[in-house]
Order: sequence, then C-alpha cells, then structure tokens
Amino acid sequence: MFYPFLVVDPRSGLQYRLTDTGLAELSLSPKAPEWAPGRAILENPDPVWRDSLANAPVETISAISTALEGLVLATGNLRAPAAGAMEVSRAQRHLNALIELWRKLGDTLPEGLAPVRHVLELPHGRFLDPLPVVQGSLDPHAPAAMKALYARLQQEFGAVDVPAKRRPAREGSRLHALQGGVAEASIEAGPKDDSLAFYGLRDLAACADFAAARARALIESGVSAREIAVLASGDPRQIARAFAEQGVPISGLPASLPERDIIGETALQLALAKRTPTPAMVLASLALSPLMPWSAQTGRDLAESLISGDFRGEVLSPTPAHKDLWTDIRASAGSLAQLRFLIDRICERIAQGHDVRARLSIPPGEGSPDWEAILRGIQIASPSSADPERNLEGVSLWSAQETPWRPCRHLIVTDFTDGLYPTRPRANPMFLDSEIITIRATTGLQLRGRAEGLAQSLSLFDQQLQTVTGTVTFLIPWRDLSGARQQPSAGLSLVARAISGVEDAQDLILDLSRLPPGDWPVAHHRLSPLPEPDDLPKALSFPGLDLLALRRKDDGTTKPQSPSRLETLLVSPLAWLLDEVGAGDMSWSAEELDVMAKGNISHDVFEHVFLKDQPVPEPAALTAAVAEAYDRALTRHAGFLRSASWEMERSGLEREILQAALRWREHLLALGAKIIGNEIWLAGEAHGINLHGKADAILELPDGALLVVDHKKSGTSARRRRMEAGWDLQAGLYRDMLARPIRRDGDGMDPLIGRKVGIAYHLMNDGGLLTSGLVPAEGSPARDMGDAVNDAAVAMLAERLAQLGAGRVVLNTSADEGFFKKEAGFTPYALTDGSTLVTAFIRQIEEA
Repeated sequence: MFYPFLVVDPRSGLQYRLTDTGLAELSLSPKAPEWAPGRAILENPDPVWRDSLANAPVETISAISTALEGLVLATGNLRAPAAGAMEVSRAQRHLNALIELWRKLGDTLPEGLAPVRHVLELPHGRFLDPLPVVQGSLDPHAPAAMKALYARLQQEFGAVDVPAKRRPAREGSRLHALQGGVAEASIEAGPKDDSLAFYGLRDLAACADFAAARARALIESGVSAREIAVLASGDPRQIARAFAEQGVPISGLPASLPERDIIGETALQLALAKRTPTPAMVLASLALSPLMPWSAQTGRDLAESLISGDFRGEVLSPTPAHKDLWTDIRASAGSLAQLRFLIDRICERIAQGHDVRARLSIPPGEGSPDWEAILRGIQIASPSSADPERNLEGVSLWSAQETPWRPCRHLIVTDFTDGLYPTRPRANPMFLDSEIITIRATTGLQLRGRAEGLAQSLSLFDQQLQTVTGTVTFLIPWRDLSGARQQPSAGLSLVARAISGVEDAQDLILDLSRLPPGDWPVAHHRLSPLPEPDDLPKALSFPGLDLLALRRKDDGTTKPQSPSRLETLLVSPLAWLLDEVGAGDMSWSAEELDVMAKGNISHDVFEHVFLKDQPVPEPAALTAAVAEAYDRALTRHAGFLRSASWEMERSGLEREILQAALRWREHLLALGAKIIGNEIWLAGEAHGINLHGKADAILELPDGALLVVDHKKSGTSARRRRMEAGWDLQAGLYRDMLARPIRRDGDGMDPLIGRKVGIAYHLMNDGGLLTSGLVPAEGSPARDMGDAVNDAAVAMLAERLAQLGAGRVVLNTSADEGFFKKEAGFTPYALTDGSTLVTAFIRQIEEA
C-alpha cells in the first residue's frame, strides 16, 4: 500500500514514507486475514454482474475487485458504508451490490489496509513510538482512507513544519519553467538547455543500462549518489540488474524482488492437466515447477521431451516414485471423484502440496467436473515483493505511481512512454462519471472517476518534477520487452511547451538506438574492446573422423540417413552436422497450428482413410471416415485443437483435409491406381550410403508400374518451380531405395521389388499431382515434370558427400539463401529458420 504523505523519526528528524510493515509494527496490528473477493463473487453472484460473470468470469472478477477496492479506499473509516438515501437507479443498484459484497467478506481488507483500520480505531497512547507527520506532505488527491490516517496521526503526534514549497531548479532553466505546473495554461518558453534531455533507446533493458551508466558518470564527476534519483514503473528487476553491473548502490529496491505465485500457478496447471485436451505447455510447466520432487535439470529434460511430443516421461524411470507421480499428473479426470483422488495423490508427493490443494476448490459428489467453475475458483496472486529498503547513501528509486520520498539533484526517468507521466486515467469499472458525482453528493463517498484520475496523475507528475534541483533525463524505450512498438509519453508534449522553436515534440528525442554505444553521452558498458574476429574458414575440418557414422545404433552399426536429413545436408552441411551430434535448436513455445502440425494431422488422416488393398471409398463413406480419422489424429498430434478457443481453426483444417481427400479420391480413380503400400518404411542404398524413410503411399498402376507418392500440405506452384529447376531430391531417394533395397524379414517390400518406379508429389492444398519417371496417360490428372527433376540436387549431394568423406564441413556463405530461393526454387529453412549457430557461421562474401 502506498502512503501518500511523509512522517518523521522523532529521534533523528529523518523524514520518510510509511510502509505496511512499519505501521503494523509500531501499532502492534494483528495479522490480517486474506483478502479474496474472487471466491465471494463466485458464490451466489449478485444479479448486477451474474450475466457478465457467466460470459467473462476472469475479466468480471477483476473489474468487480477493482471497483470494490476503490470503494474501500473512498471510506474514511474502512468500514462498509450504508448506501444512504439514493434514488433507485443503476448507480444505486451497483453501489448496493458492492457494499453487500464487502459485508460478505467480513473484516478482510485489501492488502496493506488492515493496519490502517487498526490505527484508525486505536485509542491514543498505544503506539510503540511517536509518529508525527510532515506538514503539507499529504497528496491533495489522496483517497479518503489515507486522509483519515494522516489526520489520526496528526491528532495524536502533531505535525512537523517544513519550509514553504518553491521551484528548486535554477531560475531561468527549462526545468524551472516546468516546475510551475506542466499542465498550466501558460508556460514561459525558452531555448533548450542542459536541464532537460531526451534519449530514445531500444527497450527497457537498454534504458536501465543507460540510467546506470549515467548515474555512474555523475558519481564519478563528484555528485553524491543520494543526489540522484531513478523513476520507473513496474517490475524493478531491470533496474536492479543494470545498477548492480555498474556497481552503483540503489536505495528503494524491495528487500526481495517480485515473486510469482508458484502455488497458485501449480494449482491451475494441475487442474488444466486433468481436463482434456491437455496442452503440452501445461505439462511442460508442471515438469519445470520447483514444487516437483525431481531436480531442475531433470525437469528441463522432461519438458523438452514433452514439447517434442514424447509424453511418457522416460527420464523419470530411474526413480519409480517420480514416474508414478508423473503418471498421475498426466492422467485425465472424467469425474469429480477421480479428480479429487488424483489431485489428493499428487499433492501428497509435491512440495507445499497442502497449500496447492487448498487453492483447488473441488465440489463434493459425483458426476462430471464443471471445469469452468473449478478454474475460476483458483486464485493466483499478482507478483508480490517486500517493502522497499531505503538508505541514505544510495541512488533513490522512485515509483512512477508514487510521490517522491526524498528530493534529488538529478532525475533519470527510465520509461517515458505512453500511459505514464502522466498516468493514463481509467474509467471506474462500475460507475459512470456522472454517477460518481451523484454518489459523492448523496453519500459522501469519494469514489474516483476519470476526471479525478487525470487530476491526480497530472499532480503526481508535477510533484515528481518539483522535487528536482538540477537536471531531468527522459529515456524513451521504443519497444517493450516482448518487442511491441511503444510511443513516447503524452507528457512529452506538455514538457515541450517550455522549449521554444519546437514544432514536433518528438524532435527533442535523440535516438541513441541508432548510434553505436561509443557515441552515447555516457559510456554504455565498461568493457574492454572485443578483438577483431578472425575470418571464418571455408570449411571445418575433422581429419580421420567418419562424419557419416556419428549416429549409431545400439549394436554399434551406423544409422542410415533419411531423405529429410540429406535435404538439410544439401542446404547447410553445418546444420546437418549439428543435428547428427544432437546439437540442433531446442527452443520451444506454446503449441500452435503451424505448417508441421497441419502436415502431421493431414498425413495421419490420409493413412487411415485410404487403406492398403482396399477399394477407393465412395464420397459419403469417405466424408464419414475423414471425420473419424481427423478426431483420432487430433488426439495423437494436436490435442490442444479440441479446446473451444481453437474451434474455428479446428473446423477449417478439417474442411481442408476433406476437400484434399475428395480430390485425391478422384485422382486415384482417374489413374486406375491401387494402394499397395501406405506409410511404409523403405530401406536401401543410394549415392554410396544407406538410406531409410517412410513413403506416404505406393500406388500400383494398371500397367504394373509403381508410383511412390509424397503428400505435401502445400500448393503446387512452389514444388513445380523446384522440380523444373532440377532441385527436387526427396521423392527420388525413395525410388533409389526400391532400386537397391536393403531387406529384412517381414519388411513388406516383396511386391515392390523389380518393378518400374515413378515418383509423384500430391499437393494437398490445391490438388496438384506432379510426377517424374512415369509418363501419365492422356487425360490423367498428373503432370509429368520429366526425368531431370533432381539432376542439380543430386550433383550437389554427391559433392556434399564427397566433402564429408574427406572430413570437411563446408560453411554457408551470405549468397546461399538467395541462391536457393532464386535458382533452386525453394526456401532453405535450414538457413532461414534453423539454429543461431548456423547463422553465426555464415561467411560474408561480396555478391556480384
């Protein structure tokens, strides 16, 4: 809780701002009960918000809780008020509903207000130490509860006079002009001077780095650290990091930085894990939870296997108790009894399980769980931090939402962005501004509306500037930490009025993000210059090492290469090598319906509706089969698509696959083809190496020839350009495997040996069918691309294999991406979307 006034230590005379802990200790306030309005809102919802709660529970609970906290602060005694003699109206109904909700909560109060009510009701003479207030320090826009606390302390302990406020900056400076009030109708303008500076930087992290470097430079020039202040909004971790790196002490950081509510998050994730479909991200988050009994590294290994599609948890097998716990975590719950049983078992075996279980409100009885009600009932607290620790000698950390707690000579504003300085006013979530005026007139409750919010934020910005005697440095981060673009603060226009000759306020900003750190006004980092990097070699050399035998089976024999691996080798030998040694990109993110997911689902459906040695299904039967196969494919490949939020994408993909299946049916009939192989593993030798891979489909044509088909969830034009350029590789390798097969018992390849073989790509998005090695009959839907579709690709593959045989891994050049796109007709994903290591080792060359 922010206390908008200063108090004085009677021994030292030090003026300081109260904290929740300090007020509670001095008044011997009892421990406050938990403030949890969410549960009370959900229990027997009031008619005022019942419909909203049903449609948008999270948002509604947040809005009601905010309005209720505003009502609490608007009372002078922190007790539920009476509605008074208001006429029957919307405002009266909403106010009565909030008051009734407050009464349901009993003696609980929002965080930090319990000690305030204790003091308001405490008889005189019960404080451990006197606590006089500073005369005139009370914010005129403070809420009624804070004004009452100030009056209570002043009544018992008196007030200490301070000199009358004046503009502390040098007279004639632009800062001095602003200190008369940034929103004043008239501000004396003058030439820009060094009292104000405006710098644009990349993001909040860069702003924190600059602020720390600026503070360091000021200290080295003879300015005391206590004469410097840093103004920031939100999480102070970037400030703490940057100042620690510069060795500059800070006064005002919380004793502990904000911490997540791990217990609440784990409770929510466990509930989500019991509801099907369970997103892989939920299970990965549970694997990484610090409450789990396994080590952090084991959790990371488990999470990586989950994101890659392996849910078995084999990494936990060495510890049977951990494997059993994982089995319970993965298990879904179809009934309330099953849900209670699984949650109880899990919470018995994780750290702080009792607290996690207490967050999960599971109703008694049988039947199916009401998942929405259960999930709504889980409360997750906002990141909390301890009271700030303030000392005399460090740089002062001010909060953007608070008045300064001590003056300074130099101020650095680290996030001068839109919505701050002044803070953007928000409407009351329950009342119109006109209703607030009516409530104030009839009940005396000082609720805050948009007008009051704007007045307070402008007053706060004024007070922040009026506490500075020397200079203010405004830092504008162009992007937030997620990369989203940001605009400068609206306060920039207010500040610019003090500077003459400014047509556009943004012209005041010097964009440091476009300058090298060496040209900045202060040193960005105190690091020794990096040595000039050596020129990259043309190739990495591994003499005497068989690079094609890096991956081995359990019996020690070399694992074969697959067509997809050789395609990677074609594009980037380094990307191929990293995959061979298990050093590929391991980053992961939330599940999404990307090209790979669509392809996996589509292939799965085709495998199960176009069956080996079965007649081509009729359209009605095919439509029904696709629906059933699609449902099963979602379970195997993308369970997250079953949730309501993915309904549009789920339905759209099913329509696409059905249309592709109907077109493929027509192709099969037109070709007179019979499916004799479906998702069949092939093995063979080609180009001097062993290969294996799974062919999507193998068709037998009326003349006895075979057609190896590769289904692609893409369009025809890109594949056609690639085949015309001679850079297609993948399907031709399946033909090579059939020409020189490596047999094993029961491999099912007997019907495929010794036959004439052609290859084909079926492009699912538009129904294209491109063939090679087989001239289609007249009127066939297939388009023959000739026999040279892979000449260029095979020639480069032979070159790559020869280089590997000599122990050389050729590095890519800056011209390769353009070559593959323009000349070869395809996007080289190993270069564009691959590992950052591959990008780091691209040799820069001058293109002709």
